Formats: sequence, C-alpha cells, structure tokens
Amino acid sequence: MARKRKKAGAISENKFAIIFVTGVVLSVAIILGLKVNSIKQELAKRESYNQKVIEELESEDERSKKLEEQRKYVQTDSYIIEMAREKLGLVFPDEIAIKAEKNNMLDIDTFSHFIEDNNLIEIE
Repeated sequence: MARKRKKAGAISENKFAIIFVTGVVLSVAIILGLKVNSIKQELAKRESYNQKVIEELESEDERSKKLEEQRKYVQTDSYIIEMAREKLGLVFPDEIAIKAEKNNMLDIDTFSHFIEDNNLIEIE
C-alpha cells in the first residue's frame, strides 16, 4: 500500500510538472507570437517608408534631369535671342518690330460685323 501511495504521489507530481511546463511553453509561444506580429507591423511601416523615399528619389532625379536640360538650353543662342525678343523687345537689324496694342475690351459691334462679313455662325 505504501508503494501505491508513492506511485500516486509521483504521478500527481508528474502531472503538475507537465501542466506547469505546458503552461510555460504556451506562454512563451503567445509572447513570441505577439512579438512576431509587432515586428511584422514595423517591417510593413519601414517598407512603406522605403517605397516613399524611392518614389521621392525618382521624382528628384527627373527634376534634376529637367533642370540640367534647362541649364544647357539657357546657354544656347536660341534662348538668348528668345529672351532678348520677349523681355527686352530687341530685334535683328534687318527685322521690323510690330507690336499689337493690348486692348482687353472686346468691341461687340466690331465682332458682330466681323461675323456677318465673313459668313460665320455665331455660337451661343
């Protein structure tokens, strides 16, 4: 009978140890699962940030190329001639400069006569 009690006590101690170890393993598994999930979220945030930085870099690269093209263009004679004509109103010696009067008012009667004289249809 003493042996049965020792066996019963040992079995109950083994059950307790098995339950305790199982509880610890499950706790560690849950903690690791939560940690893995938070790491995945952080990784997703960083990948999103990296993608955004790559897009900005590509955009700035395009802008840099356009600025380089513009820098080359402003050093050409055609640009200098264009700016001299537009900004300074300069012309070549063999050219005649004609400037239209800037009148923001539209004369309705003149416009109506133009339409009638040229057989144009008025669009309403």
